[in-house]
Amino acid sequence: MFRIPDGQSSVESFYTARDDGEDDLPPGSVSKQQVKQVIQNVADSILRDMPLRLLNTEDGKIYARSALITKFEESERFRSILRLTTTKSALEQKQYIFEVVKPFFEYAMLSHRWEGDEPSFKDIPQEGVYTLSTPRLDKVRNLCDKARSRKFRWAWIDTCCIDQGSSAEVQKSISSMFSWYRGSALTIIYLSDVVESSSQALLLSEWFRRGWTLQELLAAKAIQLYKKDWTPFSPKSNHKDVADILDALEFATGIQRSYLKFYSPSVEHPRMKLRWARNRVTKEKEDEAYCLMGIFGFTMSVTYGEGDHAFSRLLMEIMRRTGDATLLDWIGQPSTLNSCLPSSPSCFSNAPFATTEMCFDGLPHPVLSFALAAKVVYVFKKAIHRARNSSRVRDGRNTGQELSVDRSDEDDAPHIARTTSSQSIFSLRRSTSLPFEGIPLARLLEKPPRPYTLNAEIHITVPCFVHEVLSLYFTPVSGSYSCRADGIQPFSLVTCEKLETFTPDHHPSSRYLLARTWDPRLSYDSSNVYHITMPLLRQRLKNQFFAILLEHRRDGRFRRVSTGERIVAELERFPPQTYGVRFLHLQ
Repeated sequence: MFRIPDGQSSVESFYTARDDGEDDLPPGSVSKQQVKQVIQNVADSILRDMPLRLLNTEDGKIYARSALITKFEESERFRSILRLTTTKSALEQKQYIFEVVKPFFEYAMLSHRWEGDEPSFKDIPQEGVYTLSTPRLDKVRNLCDKARSRKFRWAWIDTCCIDQGSSAEVQKSISSMFSWYRGSALTIIYLSDVVESSSQALLLSEWFRRGWTLQELLAAKAIQLYKKDWTPFSPKSNHKDVADILDALEFATGIQRSYLKFYSPSVEHPRMKLRWARNRVTKEKEDEAYCLMGIFGFTMSVTYGEGDHAFSRLLMEIMRRTGDATLLDWIGQPSTLNSCLPSSPSCFSNAPFATTEMCFDGLPHPVLSFALAAKVVYVFKKAIHRARNSSRVRDGRNTGQELSVDRSDEDDAPHIARTTSSQSIFSLRRSTSLPFEGIPLARLLEKPPRPYTLNAEIHITVPCFVHEVLSLYFTPVSGSYSCRADGIQPFSLVTCEKLETFTPDHHPSSRYLLARTWDPRLSYDSSNVYHITMPLLRQRLKNQFFAILLEHRRDGRFRRVSTGERIVAELERFPPQTYGVRFLHLQ
């Protein structure tokens, strides 16, 4: 028998009591105490990744994670392990013990949208949800019923399985949400506004327009959709394996089927993932960011009350980890933290602007013969070498010859042509009031800079190709501003801000700048491994690009002007090799 020391609980004694006959065990045998210790270690490894609180589907009570081991002690599964594990060789089969223990702790999660007066943790009676028949607890009871019918002892719902009075528990729960859904044996998706099993009805559900349901769908390995009356959408056990449902999910979310089947959290393709959330809403502004942490695979502090700063912090962390230039391509309301950052995922409604698949005056690359391509590369490599060693590149003085691209009248193929300094392609105004130095194209190819640098003072340094705005006037009919900038074809922009208007003869020096943010992909080939040649870089720069309008502030930094539509601009002519980026401090 086991002795229970004075002052020790039955649970503690369960793992610390010593068997009187342990010293008399035959060789190769193990005591019950040793078996219990192994079971405890296995159970701890399972419980470590489970939610902090769970509903017991049998009695309807909420149990803290640490109390689940007590329930396991009472199970026949536990007693059978004790009876069958009698030798050291059996005890060493840790994986077998794990597979026997794990099913007891399997749990189902609920994915739903909050409606009306949902019960909180403090609203669940100690006697369990089955003791009260109030409609307010119907959703919780139905969850337990459906989970129990699938042989799961445990279930979780965000309304009442998180103690909102504990900031530490809220932080832990939000940070772990994705992993909890990923670890669940089943995620039950309750669609309270779907009454029939049709794709049309499914597509209209508001569940697809909630922020938190995005990560719940991606994290879950197995899902079951339930309609308003709590009947399943399909009899199949995992609706991710039902082709019609998967087609509807793909259409409703805009997420590729491969991601829906199994999604691995990462910061790769950040703009695509932010666009997944562009049409989703959350009750709290901060949740626009918090509900995406699991999708990107990192956590950050949870501080309700910080407003759009939460999304700014999320985006800055993504920017630090990726250096993705497309994150600067957005429209809409800027963050109150920095004008270079958007205020929400809805700002990424546009698809990313194409930057690298460029061609000579609209002529695709494949029309170039190998011989001509080789000649082009050879000539321009020598030109780059001359440019790097010339004072024109170092000092910005136009003392040498420049290269341009034109089209031959004979064979309609790109050819190399030389022009003297008096035939420069175009020259950008050099305003003495702009406090920055440029990096010419040749150096951009040698060592492309990152598309931005994040600084501790909450400003962002962005390398840009800069063009001074020469005229700006409002057109009431179109509700947009018509603009002219140095070296840029006329363009228009839409903004809710009231801008200062002016003509070329009376424009404030460098008040507004049109900037093309530097994208490192411009300097690489399609494999993103090898640097391209100078002519190809100039081709890419000549093509249309997305631009941002900047207001030059008195402190020397710049503020991004918010726009309702993407600014699309284009150079008037091919850029000279003196054309280069300048580092601007945006705040």
